[in-house]
Amino acid sequence: MKPNLFHFATSELSQDAFLCWLLSWAKPECSEPWSNLHQVGCDLLSLIYRKADRVMPGPLTSLDVKRQSDNIDILCIINDDTAILIEDKVGTKQHSNQLAIYKEHVITRLGFAPEKVVLIYVQTGDQSDYNEVAKQGYQVLTRVELLVVLESDTAKMARQSSDILDCFALHLRQVEDDVQSYLLLPLEKWTWNSWKGFYSHIQTTLGQGNWDYVSNANGGFLGFWWHFTGDEICEVYLQMEQKKFCFKIVPPADQDRSRLGNEWSARIINQGANHGLRATRPSRIRSGDYMTVAVLTEEFRMVNDNGLIDLAATIEILRAAQCVVDECLIANELVQS
Repeated sequence: MKPNLFHFATSELSQDAFLCWLLSWAKPECSEPWSNLHQVGCDLLSLIYRKADRVMPGPLTSLDVKRQSDNIDILCIINDDTAILIEDKVGTKQHSNQLAIYKEHVITRLGFAPEKVVLIYVQTGDQSDYNEVAKQGYQVLTRVELLVVLESDTAKMARQSSDILDCFALHLRQVEDDVQSYLLLPLEKWTWNSWKGFYSHIQTTLGQGNWDYVSNANGGFLGFWWHFTGDEICEVYLQMEQKKFCFKIVPPADQDRSRLGNEWSARIINQGANHGLRATRPSRIRSGDYMTVAVLTEEFRMVNDNGLIDLAATIEILRAAQCVVDECLIANELVQS
């Protein structure tokens, strides 16, 4: 493969520059003699308007693209009366109330009417939860949606004469293929991105849960946590720590955490056997706000005859673990009553 600029220029600032560059091709004066690049820029602009459920203005008479204007990643002024505010991410998440601050700046300081402001959140990495983004009125534009524009017939023609466009499209395609690699790689060869793809699939299938990086003294892991339940004494939930599958509790500070840990460990191990799940007690149940009380002793990711992930069978294991927790709670309620 030819060297790819965006394998080295991986920062959000580099992506800001590319998106500004591509959007600038949508300017009316760029229609000739670069018609293909102009059309790709227009296609990206059209996608942004569709995401915001707005009608793209016609004709487009002016387009002013600003980068890092008052900390706003990308600000496009369309026909002098509409502002497209783009918050651009490459795997990181929104922070410090920045989305609300930027929106307020465009409306209050720059004087655009709220109905003339288009709010877009570009994420070319992967993010588990977009609730806060939606709460602030931003529409999410994903890597897959960008690839639809960058891999269109028009874009393929434009890429023949533009290394910048070609390199960025190839870079995003490589990222997407790596995220989807959990479907094609043996379990032992999964990458960090493979786990992201797997967790995203599980989240969609189960209709619950979140995932993110969790730091610890051993270098951290990519975790997925879900099925939060419990009784009046203790919260219980499930957590995957990549290859490690944990049953966890959240004991109150005013309870005997050591006793609760021992009790929940015994319950889960006993109940798990009824579902064919072999769980064991950790070598040490550490008392704290979040406690691992049992772990599965065998691989929870099922494989097919080709040695690849069997998603349906794996989901059955996850649902069985949910049943174990639920039945433990029911049994505990019966004992207490």
